[in-house]
Amino acid sequence: MEFKSLKNIETSFRQIRLFGIVVVSLCAVVAISAVCMSLRFAEKQREKIYVLDNGKSLMLALSQDMNQNRPAEAREHVRRFHELFFTLSPDKSAIQHNIDRALILADKSAYNYYSDFVEKGYYNRIIAGNITQVVKVDSVVCDFNNYPYIAKTYA
Repeated sequence: MEFKSLKNIETSFRQIRLFGIVVVSLCAVVAISAVCMSLRFAEKQREKIYVLDNGKSLMLALSQDMNQNRPAEAREHVRRFHELFFTLSPDKSAIQHNIDRALILADKSAYNYYSDFVEKGYYNRIIAGNITQVVKVDSVVCDFNNYPYIAKTYA
């Protein structure tokens, strides 16, 4: 009798070990498939580009080649920078908020212009004179033939 119970303990241990291996392997399969599916989903999302139509409506532009929409993205980027940087109200916090948002879209040269304007007292004069400055961008022309790209803004 004792040997039979020992044999039952041995078989139960084998069954528990087998069950544990099966559970761990299933968890590994689920984890690997989740990673693969999320990578596939992320790749599909990279093909989608959202474009603002004059800042009003949101359009979805699907593209097989992302370089097709680069010119539209670049023009919108430059247009938004100029609107944020040069549209000023006579409120110091509003000016600072717009300048901070504009500087995110630009390189160090925009910060240098901002520093020059601050040193010359440009923003203080706008606040003191209660002046509202609004920039409407007519068009943006970008040259993508040479790097660094040159953009001209007509406003």
